[in-house]
Amino acid sequence: MVDDLTQTFLEEYGGAKDELNKGRYKNSAILFSKALFAICDILIQDKLNTLPKNHSERFRILEQYFKEIYEIVDDIFDKYTDSYSKPILKETCEAVKNGIKKINEITELPAEIKKVIK
Repeated sequence: MVDDLTQTFLEEYGGAKDELNKGRYKNSAILFSKALFAICDILIQDKLNTLPKNHSERFRILEQYFKEIYEIVDDIFDKYTDSYSKPILKETCEAVKNGIKKINEITELPAEIKKVIK
């Protein structure tokens, strides 16, 4: 399962960077957010051997078992949901991307993810 999540992350993160470079900020923010959620799921799967069914469950698990990551993701989540109905700025994309970088710095992730984030 972690391999599937890793591939999901790599595809979404790469797509987010491409969209950011093309100035398509809404698409970039959505894909960076999905990549962020894939990282969360990798960590949850690795530690608890389960996957959340939705965002609410993911947040409850993060808050209980991964406090520092929860704080990062919680700060970013509004930026993700804003992308549904509001114009997105480059700064929003960068904020989500930076959240991914922070998580990368404080956790053990698969090597291929660490390589792509740096």
